[in-house]
Amino acid sequence: MFEPDIVRFRAADNDCICLNDACIIVARDDYPGVKKAAYNLSNDLGVVLNQAPNAIHETVPDEQDAFPATNTAIIVGSIGSSPILKRLAENGKIDFQSLQGKWESFKTTVVKDPLDGIQHALVIAGSDKRGAIYGVYTLSEQIGVSPWYWWADVLPRKREAVFAPYQTTQHGEPSVKYRGIFLNDEAPSLTGWVLEEFGKYNSHFYEKVFELLLRLKANYMWPAMWPGYPNPGASFFTDDPLNQRLADEMGIVISTSHHEPMQRLSNEWFAENPEGSWNWLTNKERIIEFFRAGAQRANGFESCFTLGMRGEYDKKMAGDDPAFVVEDVIKAQRELLKETPNEVLACYKEVQALFESGRLNVPEDVTLLFGDDNFGTIRRLPTAEEAKRTGGAGIYYHLEYVGWPRSYKWINSNSMGKIRHQLLQAYNRKANQIWIFNVGDLKPLECPFSFAMAIAWDCNAVANLGVKTFLDKWAAQNFHADVAEDASSVLAGYDRIASLRKHELIEPGTLSILHHREADMILERLQSLLNLATKVYGAVSEEDRASVFELVLHPVKATYLYVNLQVARSRNRLYARQRRNSANKLAQEILDLFDADFDLSEEYHSLLGGKWNHMLRQPHLGYGETWHAPSRDMIDGICYVQRRQPSNPIVGQMGVAIEGHEGVRPGRINEESERTHPSRRDLLPGVTFGCINRYGPTSRWFEIFTRGPQIVDWQISTSAKFIKMSSYSGRLIPGEEDARVEVSIDWTQVPPDMHGEAQIDIRSQEGDYEQLHLPFLGDVVPPEVAGVYVESSGYVSIPATGCTIDPPYEMLSNTGRLDTGSVSLQPPARRDGDMSFLCYPFYTFSATSSAVLTLHFGMTLALAPDEVPNYDLSIDDESISTHPLYTVSPAAIAKSKEDGWPAADGWFNAACDNVWINRHPIALSEWPSGYHVVKLRLRNSNLLLEKIVIELESLEQSYLGPPSSFYLPSDK
Repeated sequence: MFEPDIVRFRAADNDCICLNDACIIVARDDYPGVKKAAYNLSNDLGVVLNQAPNAIHETVPDEQDAFPATNTAIIVGSIGSSPILKRLAENGKIDFQSLQGKWESFKTTVVKDPLDGIQHALVIAGSDKRGAIYGVYTLSEQIGVSPWYWWADVLPRKREAVFAPYQTTQHGEPSVKYRGIFLNDEAPSLTGWVLEEFGKYNSHFYEKVFELLLRLKANYMWPAMWPGYPNPGASFFTDDPLNQRLADEMGIVISTSHHEPMQRLSNEWFAENPEGSWNWLTNKERIIEFFRAGAQRANGFESCFTLGMRGEYDKKMAGDDPAFVVEDVIKAQRELLKETPNEVLACYKEVQALFESGRLNVPEDVTLLFGDDNFGTIRRLPTAEEAKRTGGAGIYYHLEYVGWPRSYKWINSNSMGKIRHQLLQAYNRKANQIWIFNVGDLKPLECPFSFAMAIAWDCNAVANLGVKTFLDKWAAQNFHADVAEDASSVLAGYDRIASLRKHELIEPGTLSILHHREADMILERLQSLLNLATKVYGAVSEEDRASVFELVLHPVKATYLYVNLQVARSRNRLYARQRRNSANKLAQEILDLFDADFDLSEEYHSLLGGKWNHMLRQPHLGYGETWHAPSRDMIDGICYVQRRQPSNPIVGQMGVAIEGHEGVRPGRINEESERTHPSRRDLLPGVTFGCINRYGPTSRWFEIFTRGPQIVDWQISTSAKFIKMSSYSGRLIPGEEDARVEVSIDWTQVPPDMHGEAQIDIRSQEGDYEQLHLPFLGDVVPPEVAGVYVESSGYVSIPATGCTIDPPYEMLSNTGRLDTGSVSLQPPARRDGDMSFLCYPFYTFSATSSAVLTLHFGMTLALAPDEVPNYDLSIDDESISTHPLYTVSPAAIAKSKEDGWPAADGWFNAACDNVWINRHPIALSEWPSGYHVVKLRLRNSNLLLEKIVIELESLEQSYLGPPSSFYLPSDK
C-alpha cells in the first residue's frame, strides 16, 4: 500500500508498456518460493484482467534464445540465483549495484529489448529470495489483489488493462529484519476450522498461511502448538513432514515459541514423556537428546532457534536457582548448535527478571526478545548498551492472549494508536531484529495485524502517516471504491471503541448507567457505527458482501450486541432494585441480545457455504472472577419483579429515579420512619440532582416508572419558570417503556448572582407524589477571562490535547481512551534538560480546601531497569514537583518474580482499564475561586497524557471519568 507505484491503469503517450499479454519469465533454477510467487502472479493477472492466467516460461541454464515469442514480458528473479538477471546485467540492460548486500530488497524497471525476441520487459529483481518474492507480490497487490483475497474473501478488482511505466523503483530494506506471527491459543476456533477444512495442521493449511505472510511482507512464524483436541494438540514438525520443507521453500523462517526451545514443541515431549519430566535438574540428558533431534531436524532449513527453557506448558521454571538452570541450558544448546547464526532468548515474564538480575549470562550474538505485558504494553526494551549487542533485540507483542488479567480471544480488541506508539518505541530504541505478534486464530485480527506488518516493513513511512491514513489506504485496498471512505470511517470509529477496554473485561457495571451518560454515550457511538457499517454492507454487490461482513459489519455489530447486553444486565439489576416493572422487559431484552450474539456468530460461520465454520466459536460470556475463558457462554444475575403485585402504599405505584443516584435504599421501606409523598429526611439525597450551571451540563434527566400493576398518569410542575422540561405529562402502562424527562434551565432568565435550588413536582392522578431538587448556580466568568475551561458540577475536566502543543510534544489523535487523543513526547526516550510545560488554564467558582488534581495517562510501562517515566507538575505559582507514572513496591517486585507480572503497583487494574489514574491533592488551606493553571512537563516519550481533572468536590465513580468541561475560547 505504501510502496512506490509500479503500475498504472491508463496509458499515457508511449511512456509505458501493457502487461495484459506479458509472459512471465523465471529461471528454473531460481528459488522455489520465487517460482511459486511467479505462478501466483500469473493467476492474479488472469483474475484481474478477466482472462486466462498469463503464460509462464521457466528458463534453463543452457538456454540462450529459446524465449517464447512475445512482445512483452515480466522477468522476475533473485540477483544471486537467476541466470536471466545475470545476463541482463552482463549485457548492460540493468544495474543491480543498489541491491548488492541488501536484505529483502527489490527494484523494478522497464527494459527495452531485454532478450532476443522480447521487445519490452518489466523486470522485478530481488536482492535475495524474499526480495524477489516481495517484489512479485507487491505487483499483485498494486494491480488489485489484496493479501487478504483468500483469508478475508476480498475479491480482486477488475481492470481492462495494466501498464508499467518506463521508470525504476527501489524498495527495502525492511525496518525490522524478522517480522511475523505466532498462531497461539488456537483452540477451539482455529483448530475446529482446521480440522474440518484440512484434517489437521498440515502443509495444505500452512501453504495458505505462508502465502498470506509473504503478501504482507512477513517472513517469520511460530507455528500453532496449543495442547488441546485431538490430544496431544498441534505439532508443526510431526503433523505433516512437508510443513518444515514447505516453509523453507516458500521463504518463511520457522522458529518456536518463547517456551519451546530448539525447534521442539511441548506436545512432542509429552507425547513420549510423563508430566513432571520436563525438568532440567532431574532429566538433563534426555532433554539434551530432545534438543539435539530438533537441531538435526532443522538442518538445511532457514530457521531461528529459541534458547533457554521455561517450566511445563509455559509455566514458571521450578527450582531454587532458575538463573543458573537457564544459563546451563543455554550453554548446552549452544554446544548442539555450534555456529547457527539465528538464536534468540525470549525474556518473557519471569525470564526478564532473571536477565535483569545480572546472574544470567546471555552470549553477545543471541537476540534478546523482550515482551509486552500481554495486554499490548511493552515492558522492556534494550538499553543503549544492550542495543550494541551483535544479536540485537526484538519484541514479542500480543494481539490476543490467554492469562491474567483476563483472556481475550474472541474478536479484535486492539487499539491501533497504542500499537503504533509502542512499536515506534521499540523501533526508536533499536529493538528491530525480530517482531513477533501473537495473533491467536489469525482471524478476525486482519486489520491490526496488517497495520503491524506494514510498520515492521517501513516504520518511518507507515507509522509517521498515522492510523487514519493507514485505514484509508487499507480500505481502498480491500473494499470497492464506492464504499471505501465510509468503510475507513467505520474501522476508525471501531478502533476508538476498542481502545476503551477489552470486550471480555466489559461486565455489568463497567460503564456507568447513572453518571455522565457514559453507557448511553458509548451505545450511541456504537449504534451510529453500526448504522454506517450496515449502509456499507448494503451498498456492495453480493460478491463483495462476505469480505465486508467479515472486516466491517461483524466486528461492529458483535461489539454493539455485546456492550448492549452488558449495559442491559446492569440496568436490569438497578431497575429490579428500584422495583420497576421495566426490569422484566429488560430481562427479556437480555435473553434476546444473548441469542442475537450467538446468531451473529452462526451467520459468520455460514458465509460462503460454511467456509469459516468454527472461526467465531470462542465463548466470551461468563468469565466470573477469573482469567479462564468460559467453556460455553453463560449469563447470570437476571432479575425479575412480581408485576402483578402492588408496591407498599407508603411508597406508591409511581416511582421516580434521578440521574446520578439509584435512590436511598431503593426498593425497600421502613413503615415506621420513612417519609414519602414526597421523599424527605434521609431520603433526600436520592431525589437531589447534582448542581448545574450555565457551563454544564446542558440538562439533567430523571425517569418516571411504574412499580405495580396500576396505570399511572403523571404531570410535572416546577417552582421556577426558567426550569424547562422535555415533557410535562404522560401515561405509563405497566410493562411498557418508562418515561425519561430532560431538565434544563433557560439561563437568559437567571441573573449571575442567583444561586438556589428549584423544586420539580411529579404527581399522578392516582395519588402518587414525588418532589425533586435541582441545585443551580448562576455564576458567570468575568468578561476579561478567556481561553479557559470552566468549572461545572464540582469539577473541571480538560482533554490533554486541549492546549497549545508544540515540539517536542506531539498530539496522538488516535491514541488513548478518549476521542480527543493523547499528548506524548517525540523521541528520544528521555528529556532531562529544561523544556517547556504544557499549560492548561481553567476557571473555578468554588473555593475549597480539599481540591484534588487527577491525571489520566495511557497505559505504558518503564522500558529499562534504570528508567522511570516521570513528569513534572506545577499548579499556579506553586513550586515544581516531580512524580513517577507509578510506584514499585517490594510486593510488586515479588509478584514480578513469582508470577511474571510487570513490577508496577496497580498494574492489574491499569492493564484492565487501559489507563493510569494518578491523584494529587492540592495542599492549600484554602484554594480560592478564579483563574488557575495546571502546568505539566513530560520527561519520557513513553508517557501518554490523556486527561486532566480538577476535583473540587468528591466525584461519583465512572469508567471514563467526567467529560470535557465547557471551553471559553479566547478572541486571540
